[in-house]
Amino acid sequence: MPFVYLSLAVAFNVAAYVVFKSISARGHDVVWLAWFAAGLALGGVNTLFFTQALRSLKLGFAYPAFAGASIAAVMLVSAFLFAEQTKPINALGAVLVIVGIVALSR
Repeated sequence: MPFVYLSLAVAFNVAAYVVFKSISARGHDVVWLAWFAAGLALGGVNTLFFTQALRSLKLGFAYPAFAGASIAAVMLVSAFLFAEQTKPINALGAVLVIVGIVALSR
């Protein structure tokens, strides 16, 4: 179950940053404020799931796994939702992050 919580933490973290990217070019009006609040709420839910995962997982594994998975997921989501370019060096970086997480978990 801790890995489910960790996965949900990653998903909500990525969702929060997608919201923030979506509103980044908008003026700071009431609509922006509502979306910003939604992004903060998603970040709060992320924190709830992450702390739940920490009940069973070591911080030395959980945080790198969370951060690395978030980075890789944001890179993929950004390419699909925002048409951001992903270069081979970016993919290599994501693979290195995953290798690092595996190394830390041993």
